[in-house]
Amino acid sequence: MGVLLRFWAVFVVSAKRLFSQRWLTLATALGLVTAVALSTSIPLYADGVYYRMLRQELAGERFGLRPPFVFMFRYIGAWAGAVEWEDIEAIDEYLTKVAGPALGLPQKLVVRYFETDAFQLFPQEDVAYADTQTPLTWACFASASDLEDHISILEGSLPAVAISSQDSTVEMLINEAFATQLGLQVGETYTAYLSRRLEAGGERTTVIPVRIAGVWRATDPDEEFWFRNPGDLTDVMFVPEETFVSRISPYVEDEVYLALWYLVMDGSEVYASDVNPLLRRISTVQQRAAALLPDTRLDVSPAPALQAYRRSAGLLTFLLYAFSVPIIGLILAFIGLVVGLAVGRQRNEIAVLRSRGATAIQVLGIAALEGLLWGAVALLVGLPAAGVLAQLIGRARSFLDF
Repeated sequence: MGVLLRFWAVFVVSAKRLFSQRWLTLATALGLVTAVALSTSIPLYADGVYYRMLRQELAGERFGLRPPFVFMFRYIGAWAGAVEWEDIEAIDEYLTKVAGPALGLPQKLVVRYFETDAFQLFPQEDVAYADTQTPLTWACFASASDLEDHISILEGSLPAVAISSQDSTVEMLINEAFATQLGLQVGETYTAYLSRRLEAGGERTTVIPVRIAGVWRATDPDEEFWFRNPGDLTDVMFVPEETFVSRISPYVEDEVYLALWYLVMDGSEVYASDVNPLLRRISTVQQRAAALLPDTRLDVSPAPALQAYRRSAGLLTFLLYAFSVPIIGLILAFIGLVVGLAVGRQRNEIAVLRSRGATAIQVLGIAALEGLLWGAVALLVGLPAAGVLAQLIGRARSFLDF
């Protein structure tokens, strides 16, 4: 009970002292509120400026209508040589299921796109003269994940999965512009012809009967789904992935001429403090992808914008710290002045308290409690005031020029 009474005495004495010196208490509280507001307004302003700089850098790095947090990994056979389907299975598994969580960002969608070398397209009756006849056009077989959810079928229907037989007909989708340009109709059959020279000499010829199952158009060309402008896909014959794997892949050597993985991530919660860790994670994922399939490149990512932001933020940080030095000095001087005045006024009170039996712990408790009360008031009022002050600083033209 005696301990409780001593603690209660600390509270009573502190309250009476603050009330008896209410003008000094008010002045001290106002000073501490001002100190908190000034000392926290610069970091708040800096954080707001950093976030705006980050968004501006990312907006400047947009490719067409792509959102800023897009990652496009590509393996281009024209540069590194076409590969077999089995060669891309490991990287496909990694980029589809592991890379998104490894980047540390919420994943919105993943598009997988695979493309063969260009085939010559002939009417069926002309395929016997493929070496001498001019083809109707050159086009490649391709598959894209979830394509059917983002296109409108103008004529015909989605292609059926082809039977895994060398002579089976492959149903395909063609672009509206492609059909209009060549006058192709749904239900017509053609022959896709590919001739390649072998390293050992001679040629290897692949002939695939094809039938036009449908004509498509992008439902919304501005959707985040589109890894390329839909209007540029005029020389592509889309087939189901099952057809690509089981019907085309077994009978075409080095069939994967282009492999593309398009990851759209949600970067709305990325702030200035997240930039360096995010850049490290991007580098890790990029290196892992290149290890699984050499010559795989990260062609599109927010990394260049993030690096540019980091350079700009470094200079801004130096300027803001330079601006803060005089303010911090004034705050320290003010705190020293207030402490000196308070101790000077309370020296006699402390002596009286000690002479009447107050312990050193009680005297320290009284001072600590007063400090906690002042600090609580300063934080409760000073932090909202700092936000207002940061907004006022941001509106000052001279400060922005500085």
